Amino acid sequence: MANKILIGFLGILFVADLVLIGFENGNELRFFTKPLLVPVILAIYFSGVRQKATGINPYFLSGLIFSFLGDTFLLFKWAFLPGLGCFLVAHILYILSFVKLRESKMLASLPFILLYLGLLLYFLHPYLKEMEIPVIVYGITISTMAWFSLRTRNNMLISGALLFVISDSLLAFNLFVSSSAILEQVVMTTYVFAQLSLVYGMISAKRS
Repeated sequence: MANKILIGFLGILFVADLVLIGFENGNELRFFTKPLLVPVILAIYFSGVRQKATGINPYFLSGLIFSFLGDTFLLFKWAFLPGLGCFLVAHILYILSFVKLRESKMLASLPFILLYLGLLLYFLHPYLKEMEIPVIVYGITISTMAWFSLRTRNNMLISGALLFVISDSLLAFNLFVSSSAILEQVVMTTYVFAQLSLVYGMISAKRS
């Protein structure tokens, strides 16, 4: 019951946040929606762990906390680098949470991960300027996170990681190439479902 209430509350916040993106001054109003999304997802994680009587993964928990900080920082134009840094740490923590769940080396998938990374950086290169190094480091980190998710053979974790890759790739396009409200709404949609998928993946992984 508690989980359904949390999912419902998350749905309301999520829809409200998407609507506010379309408003001219919506970014100011999103202080009441965007920073609350991950805390509700965190509460869903706690609820799921309690229902399944499994332990909390401290790395994953810390990753969600850094995601919350990243969401908050990115609401401020001056705080892009701190926000990027928080998500960088979050992805490293997600990688650490996947390590002990490894069931396969998945070496065959590595060329595809490297191909994605190479194409992304090649496409973004003309637009990055002074942001080139931070974006390269971030791209390597999220690609590594995606590969480690594949090694878990957990469908929810893999879905969450790949949705995160899509979300961050679209976010980079929106920030550095061409921005639009619709694209930002797609970024937020893939982001929220990525975090939710990771949460349910961690809960199911703990059960197994």
